Formats: sequence, C-alpha cells, structure tokens
Amino acid sequence: MTLRIQLLLSFLAAALTAPVSLPAANQPGAPSTVTLSSNSEAEHQIKVVTIGKKPLGALISATAMIEPDPRNVARVTPRIRARVVRLIADPGQRVKPGQPLAILSSVELGQAKAEYLKARSLSDIAHQHMTREQSLYQRKVASMKDALEARAAYDTAFAQYQAARETLSLLIPPAEVARVGWSTAGRSLSDFALTSPIAGTLVRRDLIVGQMVTGDAEVITVMNLDRVWVLANVFEHDLAGLTVGDAAQIKVEAWPDRSFEGVVSYLSDTVDPATRTVQARIDVPNPGHRLKPGMFASAEIQTDANARQVLAAPTSAIYDVNGAKAVFVQTKPHVFSLRPVQVGAAGHERVEILSGVSSGEQVVIHGGLLLKALLVNTGD
Repeated sequence: MTLRIQLLLSFLAAALTAPVSLPAANQPGAPSTVTLSSNSEAEHQIKVVTIGKKPLGALISATAMIEPDPRNVARVTPRIRARVVRLIADPGQRVKPGQPLAILSSVELGQAKAEYLKARSLSDIAHQHMTREQSLYQRKVASMKDALEARAAYDTAFAQYQAARETLSLLIPPAEVARVGWSTAGRSLSDFALTSPIAGTLVRRDLIVGQMVTGDAEVITVMNLDRVWVLANVFEHDLAGLTVGDAAQIKVEAWPDRSFEGVVSYLSDTVDPATRTVQARIDVPNPGHRLKPGMFASAEIQTDANARQVLAAPTSAIYDVNGAKAVFVQTKPHVFSLRPVQVGAAGHERVEILSGVSSGEQVVIHGGLLLKALLVNTGD
C-alpha cells in the first residue's frame, strides 16, 4: 500500500471520529476551504454537478406491501387424483414454459387414455370401411344398403372417439392429447408430467414421492419475480395531486441503503373505510429478485401536479455537519469550499435550496466525505 493511499484512509478515519463545525463569525481562523493538487488521488474521487432550477412536485409517503404480479404467478394442480412417482425440479430452480416439474401416476388417466386410443383406432377402421363400401357402390359392386350401414358405423365410431377425446381433455392439457399413443418409451399410460405454464422460479412444491394428491390441490407454485407490485396505502388527503404515471421510490428494511424505482400504474376507486386510505399499485423492476412478496416497504411518490420551478441540488450533495446542512462548492479548479445552506422541500433525488448557493454553481455529489476528512486534518 502506497503512502498516498495510507494518508487517504487515515483522513477518512478522522472524519468518522472527529467533529466538524461550520465556520462561525466568532471563529475567524476556522477552515472552510480544501485545495487539492491536480494529480492527487483525492481529486479523482470528486464528482461535481452544476445546479439550477428544476421542477419539484409534492412528495407523498406511504406504507406498502410487496406482492407478486398475479399475471406472472402459476399455481399448478394435477387436475386428477394421482400418486407422485418422481420429482424433477426443485424449489428455487428457474424453469421454462412446458418444462416438466414432477411425474405423477393416475389409474383413471390410464383408463381414459386407453379408451381414447381404442376409440381412435375403431374410428379409423370404420372410416376405411366406409370409404371402401362407397367405392364399391359407385362401381355397382356393393348395394346402397351396405354403403349406408358402413356410413352409420363410421358416424357411431367417430362420435365415440370424440367423446373419449373430450373426456381425456378434461384430465390433461388439450395440447398433450394429440401426442398420446400406445408407444410410451417405457412409461405407463397412467404416468403424466406436471409442467410449468410460465417462465419463472419454482417457489413452492408440496409433493413427496408416493404421496396421493387430489385433482384440485395446488401442489406447485411458479413465480416470475422480474417485476413485482408494490401496493401502497395513500391517505385520502394526498390524492389530489396523485396520478397514474407518477414516479416512486421503494425502500425495504432488508436493503436500507438502496431504493427501487417504480411507476404508479393504478389507483383504486374505493377508499378503505377503516384506514381512510386508497391503494396505489406501483410497478417495480426487480433485478436479482431482492424484493420478496410479503415484505413491508415504504413508498415515496413524486407527483408532477403543481410542480414548482425551484433551485434544486441532488440529495447526495447535502451533508449534515454538526446538525446543520452544508454543501461543498467548487469555487476554482481543485478548490472546494464548505458552505452552509438552507433547504426546503425534498423530492426523490433532489432537494430545494433556499439559500447558501446560487444557480450555476458547482457542488460536490461524490467524494464529500473525503473533503470533510481533509478539512478536519487542515484545522488540526
């Protein structure tokens, strides 16, 4: 480790342990400016932006709950009483649409498949016989009676085939019916796969090998949590400025230093009589699936209604210094001055500045803690 890096680390440690005071009128010698050399490590840590007037609307705070998007949730049922033969996918595994999750076995299904295959074969044979009799009748070899009897036999066989197919379609997805055949590659006609209807993560599997399950039991749940809903409870008096499309920031206790961006997509048409709140639905992208269904959350919604043009600075530029608000202003190249400010209304990523800096000045948005450390060291 170089001597320069060691000095930077010691300055940061000093910032956390030593108090920093804003310069006061009775402290004429108190330091308020830090000058960095152009080739210093500290100079590369500093980022500044030019502040100016920005629109700033009202900020609505609300308690909220994380919920999965119901359109991206699949609860899989066997649709028929069956016994669990084999488990394929495990909880936490990513799955694709149509991917087998478990193999089950049902005597009722085996019988329905056998009836379907038999009816299909008899219908095909009856159709061939009818075609032959009609051909013979046209050549004056067979009588009309024989042709009509063959037609009647085919109609009966085809009706039985249609009934068997409808019965089987109630037990397995219709798309699988067409693939049913006598050759099952070593599998019994009674065996069938529970498949995932959507792409997502297998989050619940209530199955054990050998277990008997009923047809309506929700044995597997698959969720796609790439996007989630945040259901926020907005008080009645905050509704005037709230509209669909407003931006929102979501925070949860599990990730206290991170916020998640979202957009209001729906406002309920009813007010909860007990809490006097209206539910606002916020659509939030959820990379890494950090937001879990059931989590409590806090939502801050930035409304665009009645937005005011105010002098605003990024919230990352504001520092608490001995109980007061302050910013670092770059007054010259490599020169930074600590300046007290008075702040007003707050938005998502910016805050109103009432006094202390002017439009067009450059303030530090990254590296302010390092400047505080250097300021402390200068004053010692």
